[in-house]
Amino acid sequence: MLSLPNIYFCIPKNDSVYFDEHEVTHMKVMRLKEGEIIEATDGNGGKYKVILKSIGKNEAYGNVLSYEFIEITNNKLVLFAPSGRWERLRWTIEKAVELGVDEIYVFNNERASRHYDDKQDKLELIVREASKQCVRYHFPTIKPIEFLDIFSLAPESTYILDFKGRKIPKRISKSVGIIAGPEGGFSKSELKLLKSKFKSICLGKKILRFETAIILSTGFFAMKLGKI
Repeated sequence: MLSLPNIYFCIPKNDSVYFDEHEVTHMKVMRLKEGEIIEATDGNGGKYKVILKSIGKNEAYGNVLSYEFIEITNNKLVLFAPSGRWERLRWTIEKAVELGVDEIYVFNNERASRHYDDKQDKLELIVREASKQCVRYHFPTIKPIEFLDIFSLAPESTYILDFKGRKIPKRISKSVGIIAGPEGGFSKSELKLLKSKFKSICLGKKILRFETAIILSTGFFAMKLGKI
């Protein structure tokens, strides 16, 4: 019996696919057994129908019954999120993945000085689990960066979330970037630097927490770009 909507992350090799310890844990929670048919993805657009051959303690593998490549849309949504507290950042990443963000960059600045350079594996695991939950076959990329890296990574149509900004434009580009400041906002020098290249937009009359602002703006642009 095909187990849906649960999908699993796999590593393809020839006519077989392999599953790591995280996927084995998922399989045990779902009480899967050898011989069952599941759906899996490699996170790069591959959609696999797999019959499980072996479920070990830390690894599992199966044979590929069918394969399909899922095309990705040309529209791109990029998020620059401040390096806040872990639980809040984790929640923000999960929701951004669900809303169709293609690239997530976690930046440091004067008021968000936490560093996640040594948490790359944990960040990627959050993206993987969120992608599986909402059935995404293309996993978004995620990477910790420094504040100044934003300028080389941001699409041309990138917007700063700013309480004093203008209304969200009705017409948008096919590639959009969103820059969200930390809880205390950007410093005057940082905001001046950002505004020298990017436009600022306001989400309404209320001052929102950074994760709320990210979800609201991401949801709006995701709808416009057909990401959800």
